[in-house]
Amino acid sequence: MNDGSSRFQLQSVAFFGRTLAEYLQMLALDQEGLRGLKILDVASGPGSFIAEALAMGLDATGCDPMYNGDPEAIVAQGKADIDACREQIRRNPGALVYADIEAFYGDKYAALERFAADYAKRRCDGRYIAGALPSLPFADGSFDLVLTANFLMVYAPLEAGGMHAGDSFGLDFHLRSVEELARVTRKELRVPGMHTWKQPPERHPYCRPMMERLEELGFAVTLLASRYDDGCNATDSGCNQVLVARRP
Repeated sequence: MNDGSSRFQLQSVAFFGRTLAEYLQMLALDQEGLRGLKILDVASGPGSFIAEALAMGLDATGCDPMYNGDPEAIVAQGKADIDACREQIRRNPGALVYADIEAFYGDKYAALERFAADYAKRRCDGRYIAGALPSLPFADGSFDLVLTANFLMVYAPLEAGGMHAGDSFGLDFHLRSVEELARVTRKELRVPGMHTWKQPPERHPYCRPMMERLEELGFAVTLLASRYDDGCNATDSGCNQVLVARRP
């Protein structure tokens, strides 16, 4: 992903989801360790994490600004955004490089299909809640584990190492967002993608300020390695990591 026209760019927030297996890799989670926890996934998108988690008997809730929409309309938006991202990668083959691009997009379409069925069934039972950072519709300490899979860092401005061709999600937004994630968790929160989205990837400039803000709020903060292939070759650079913040 080079500077200039070959760099992957997003003009708006894509409605783009992932599977439970991808979550486990991206967020360095242990599946069995999720049992007994009340889990919130923020910016959940059209992913199948909530559907798969509920099918396993886990207590999971998704939150996304699109969750106030009609099922057919938001699924159509999800497919359009997956297709648009795929086309941009086709036109800019050096922007993001995956070990298996077909498997990557196969997971995206599979996640969307499973999400569609579950959202249509559960949208009125409190498992899919409309809401957006940096102000979530939940009381303080509502969840044991709060996740946000692929929003923060990714949508930082281009000049800050993100993918967003705009300035809506700068450092102030990120700091207010982690404060909000901290507010609604009583135990732990995890944010992936602590690297920039340009080649070669480096530690994201927002990483340290976010860690420091969480430490000010009383959390013990660390970075864990992620095995998820996000197309950035960040594992080779040693900066494909997940921010993990735990209350003492």
